[in-house]
Amino acid sequence: MGNRQLVLGTISFAICFAAWGLMSAFAPRFREIYSLSASQTALLVATPVLLGSLARIPMGLLTDRWKGRAVFSGLLLFSAIPPFLAPVVSSYSMLLVVGFFLGVAGSSFAVGVGFVSPWFGSEKQGTALGVFGLGNAGQSVVVFLGPLLAARFGWESVFRGISIRHSFDRPGASGVSAASRRIGHLHRGTASAGVYAARTRPYDQGEPSAIARVTRVVRATHWS
Repeated sequence: MGNRQLVLGTISFAICFAAWGLMSAFAPRFREIYSLSASQTALLVATPVLLGSLARIPMGLLTDRWKGRAVFSGLLLFSAIPPFLAPVVSSYSMLLVVGFFLGVAGSSFAVGVGFVSPWFGSEKQGTALGVFGLGNAGQSVVVFLGPLLAARFGWESVFRGISIRHSFDRPGASGVSAASRRIGHLHRGTASAGVYAARTRPYDQGEPSAIARVTRVVRATHWS
C-alpha cells in the first residue's frame, strides 16, 4: 500500500512542478505576445517562484491539520485553474495574476512530504522521500518539452493539457476504493476488518509517539 501511495505522490508532485514551471518555459513567448521589457519578463517568471516558496509554510500547516491526502487533492484541483485561464487572458497584468496563483503548485513539496511519509517507517522514509523528490523533474520536463509541443500543437494546448491532467490526478482518489474494500471486510467480521485496517493504514499510526520513543531510550539508558 505504501509503494502505491509513493507512486501516486511522486506523479502528482511532478505534475505540480510542471505547472509551476510553465511561466519560465513560455516566458519568451509571452514576451513576444505582450511586447514585454526584460524587467517585466523577469517579474513574470519570478512571481510563481516567489509564491511557491512562501506558500510552503501555510500549506505545511494545513497538511498537519487536514493530512496530506486531502490537502494534496485540493492543491491539484486548485492548481488546474491558472493554466486553464492563461490562454484566455488579454493583458500582462492579468497574466501576472495567473502566474501568482500558479505559484501555489510550487508548495506541493511540503504537502507531498506529509502525504508520503506516514506510509513508511523511519528506516525507509529517507528512501521514500528520495524517490518522491524525483518529481522535481516535472519542471525540467516542461521547460524542455513544453516549447517543442507548443510548436506542434500551440502553447494554449500545452497549458490546457496541464490543467486537465491536474483535474484527473488526485492522490485522494485511491482512498475511495480503499474505503469500499474496508467496508466489505467489515461485513465479513470484525477480526477480518481489523487485519485489513492494520495492513492499509499509514505506518506511523501504529508507531509510538516521538515522546514515547524518547522515554524508552532514556529508560533503557538508565537501567543499562
